[in-house]
Order: sequence, then C-alpha cells, then structure tokens
Amino acid sequence: MSKPPALAKRAAKRKAADDDAIADACTGPNALTTLDLSSKKLGLRDVADALLSLLPKNATRQHPSAKKLVKAFPLVISELERRANVLARESEIDGTRKPIAFLFPAEGKQVPYTIHLPEDTFVGMLKHLNGREIVNVSLVSKAWLAASRLPSLWTKLDRSCGLTNNSRKLNMTAFLKVLERSQFANIKHLEMPHHALQLSKNSISKLAKLLPHLETFSMNSVWGTGHKLKDEHLLALVQAFPKLTALHNIEMWAVTNHGIMSMAKVSKNLQDLRINGSLYYLSDFAVASIAHSLPNLHYFAYTTSRWSYDAARDTLSGEGILSLVRKCRRLEILELEDARNVSKGHFQEIVTIIEEGNEGEFALRKIDLRGYPFVIVEQPFRVVDIAENGAMVI
Repeated sequence: MSKPPALAKRAAKRKAADDDAIADACTGPNALTTLDLSSKKLGLRDVADALLSLLPKNATRQHPSAKKLVKAFPLVISELERRANVLARESEIDGTRKPIAFLFPAEGKQVPYTIHLPEDTFVGMLKHLNGREIVNVSLVSKAWLAASRLPSLWTKLDRSCGLTNNSRKLNMTAFLKVLERSQFANIKHLEMPHHALQLSKNSISKLAKLLPHLETFSMNSVWGTGHKLKDEHLLALVQAFPKLTALHNIEMWAVTNHGIMSMAKVSKNLQDLRINGSLYYLSDFAVASIAHSLPNLHYFAYTTSRWSYDAARDTLSGEGILSLVRKCRRLEILELEDARNVSKGHFQEIVTIIEEGNEGEFALRKIDLRGYPFVIVEQPFRVVDIAENGAMVI
C-alpha cells in the first residue's frame, strides 16, 4: 500500500536532508573526524569522498599526496589483521581456562543440563573432522576455539582445510605468516594453494624451518594453475626436508628429466612419487634412474595431458616402466594416464613378471590405468579389454 502524498513528501525531504548532511560531512575540512562509519546511511562513495577531500582539488594518482594516500591502505589492512590476530590469541588463551561444555536444552518438563568433556576426549572427536569442519567448530565458544588450535589436530593442510587462493590475493609472504601459527607446528602433509605463489630457494628454506616434520609435499592438483617449479627448486625441496617421503603433482612445465633424476639421487627416503608430464615428458632413462635411486618406492604415478599431448616429446615406453617394476620390488601401486607408448604387450609382460616371481617377491597389488582401451584387474592380475560401451570384455 503506497504512502499518502503528504507523508511521502515529508519522507523525501528527510532523505534529502540526510543526504545533504552526509555530503557536508564527507567534503568539509574535518570530513574524516565527523564521518560516522557506523551509520547505515553512509555508503562507500561517501567514505571515498571523505578521503579524497584530503587531497588538493583535481589531484590525480600521480600527485605526491595521492601516492601517500594509496600507500597507506596496505598499512591500514596490516594493522586490522594484527588486531584480529591479537584478539584471536586473547580468545584462545581465555578459552584454555574454560571447560569444554555441551549444553542440552530442556525437553518437556526436563531441566536443561550441561556436560563437561575432558580435553583429550573432545580432541579425539575433532580428529574425525576435516580442516574446514574444525574451523566451524572453533566458532562455538572460546573453549572450543582453544581446543581447535591444538597442533595435534593439524597434521594436514590442503584444500580440504580451506587452503585455497582463488582470489589470488595470497602471496608467499602472507602464506609463510599463516604457517607461523603454533597450531601448524606438526604439519606432515602440505598441498600448496594454487595461483600466484612461486617457490624460490629462499621461500623453501623458510618453509623448512616452519615445517620440520613435513613428510608429504604436493604442489597442487589443478591443471594449468601449477607453480613454475624448476629443477633447482625441486632439488632444494628434497634437501630442505630430510623427512620427506612423498612428492605429489610435480608438473614438468619447467622441471626436466635431469631435474627428476637429480632429485631422485638425493632423496633416499622417498616412497611416493607422482609426476605430471606437461611441456616436458619423462624418458625411459629418467624412469630407469628413478628405479635405481629409489628402490623402496611404494607408489608411482605418471600423467600426461591429453589436451596438449606432443608425441615428439613423449619418449617414455614400456621398457622404462618394466625397469621400474623389476627394480622397485616394494612398489605397491602403479598409476599411468595417457602414457601412450606403453602398449598392451608391455602390461602383459608386467603381469607375467608378477606371476612368475616367487611369493612375496613383488609387492605390486594395483595397476591403475586411465586413457587406455583396456584395464588390469587384480587377483590374479590380467589384462581386460574395454568395450565401446565401457563394459569390460572378459
């Protein structure tokens, strides 16, 4: 129902008066001191006008005063983040002094009651949650916040924990600042957030100091968004983390076969290696070198891009994979995707090697193939063709 004309006219006058007052507050000599940021009527344009009133008339971004104003914004943001961290620490400390409580509301004539849990019991429950869920739990109370920040809960940091950089606002300095938190002192598995973060020898050294217990390092699993990891960075990684047993999603965009072989020679503890062929492809010689340097390898995966495949660069054949199976007797899982020079005959030879070996001689229990017109089923191993409708032809 519309307002009567008289009421509508008075409301319009009040709104015009409020707008004039805001405009005066945002453009006068004391614009910032009179600005009421809590006012719902104050818009972002009004705040911008107040800031611009500090500058000479018609000043552009190149004006010295404008440059100072622009450079001040990061300092404001940094101070707000510092205050937030201080408040979070205070809340966490306060939470350690309070019991972990579950309040159950009254049902019918019952009286509400509260159950207090020991911290160990509560933490045991939280261990069944992923990182995102633990963060949600931390919002319940200060006591829950303190419990959620315990290092024993944070042994893994990846996308399931909410570690992303889709906005591309996270740089390496900010990422290292996040890892300085005491809750991440026991991280064993780290997946780098994609976009914008570039590893260097300096940043790798800082990561190693912050994460002394790291065992698994993963670049990321999003095609086309990987860091341009180079040979020297890959070598620095395995040298900086002596406990490293797994390297995942190593994209060969700037990493060459020489870099892969150099890495394998110095990383004697590596048991899990997963590589993505991109601009460069693994060669038979590189895979044979991996097999020689890493005889305790348990998991090996190699993927090529079907969208940007270059047959001239792909020199990995079945001979390289056969050498890996023969020398890495502890290999349990072999994954290959679109390694097109590894034929059905080569896989049949692998099956024969496993069958003719003594019991327990080979640990291989799974061969996962993608991009082939056949699969390998287990118990016992055998090569099975795939029909056009996707069904296996036994």
